[in-house]
Amino acid sequence: MGGPTYQMALTWGDLTSKTNSHIVPRLIDTIYRTSALLTRIRTRNTERFEGGDSLKVPIMHAELKGGPFTRGGTFDCSYVESDTALNFLMKPYYVNVSIYGLDCALNRGPEAAMTIIDSKMANAGGKMAKLLATDMYLDGQGTASSAIALDGFSGALDDGSNFPVYGQITRTDLSATANTGINAYYKVVATLSLKEVQTAFGSTWFGGEHADLLTTTQAVWDIWWNKLQPQQRFNEESSDVGKIGFQSFRYNSAQVVVDQHCPAGKLWFLNMKYVNLYLSTMPQFQFGFTGSTFGPLSSTVSEGMTVN
Repeated sequence: MGGPTYQMALTWGDLTSKTNSHIVPRLIDTIYRTSALLTRIRTRNTERFEGGDSLKVPIMHAELKGGPFTRGGTFDCSYVESDTALNFLMKPYYVNVSIYGLDCALNRGPEAAMTIIDSKMANAGGKMAKLLATDMYLDGQGTASSAIALDGFSGALDDGSNFPVYGQITRTDLSATANTGINAYYKVVATLSLKEVQTAFGSTWFGGEHADLLTTTQAVWDIWWNKLQPQQRFNEESSDVGKIGFQSFRYNSAQVVVDQHCPAGKLWFLNMKYVNLYLSTMPQFQFGFTGSTFGPLSSTVSEGMTVN
């Protein structure tokens, strides 16, 4: 008499052994968040950098001698050192893509719904945007971010208490009347009051210049929205950031927009006339692609491809 017969569970059955899964040929990003401020800088505030060991921005920091006089009177003709320059080093960023060479050989033809290289390059673009969007709010002086990172707003808009040096200039070496805040301001928001917002906005005025873009977090934006809720006719949808889906409204002719890379609890008042991103005219250093390298990646990997 024979015993019971047991059948081993098979990986593929009648259907699955003959039918492929349908792979949707679109990659959905669940990691990276677009920055409203970086979008504005990239579309309107990008400058060309042809070359040089640093970037100097000339500034006027002292007044010349002058005043009323009488006939036959004397003038103060002493020389005034009136100009200097902020000096910035260029800050290169990279994103590395490593792919197994064998995977490239397999990920081909009609069986490939999309290429591994395309998805990795899309990831690389999102990663680069995240790096820049995060670091531009920080200092670039080794405090909140690395000293080799972007010279960001935390360092630029400080009163000297946290960052006494900016652009290789000690702030106290400049005249007390010199505008060192580029018509900008930032405020730590515990409880938002429109009176405090207006005071902060007023602090950005310098002659005819003032902040024209205010960025903050969703939480702060929501508080502000609730306070202005009866006046929602001020919603802004026609601007560059509004057209691509960012929430925006107008305040004192300035746009107020949510930026999910903005540090928590802060509200930034920026005059975008003085905010610039300098990009090298050399394609490789202009969000460029260095090319592919085939060969061993390490002693433990026999083959591969790296993309920088």
